[in-house]
Amino acid sequence: MSQYNLEELKILNQVLFALFIVADFALLLFLKNNAFPWFALLGAGIGLAIIVLCWTGTKHLYFIASLLVCTILFSLVYNWHTIVH
Repeated sequence: MSQYNLEELKILNQVLFALFIVADFALLLFLKNNAFPWFALLGAGIGLAIIVLCWTGTKHLYFIASLLVCTILFSLVYNWHTIVH
């Protein structure tokens, strides 16, 4: 496998791992609570992004960006009825 392919797989892994973490946590919050606690989801996503940024710097920038985007996306998805209504 070439170096280019390995780099692409690392980026794909980072993006999918961030999606997996946020999707599972959002689903857990949705199933365990009557009203979706979107502050908890935003706080966890932003907090984890800050921790990873402090520990690794910009080495895992795709993970951090994907984590923040997925956090905002899932927060909107699970609160859509509250926002639009």
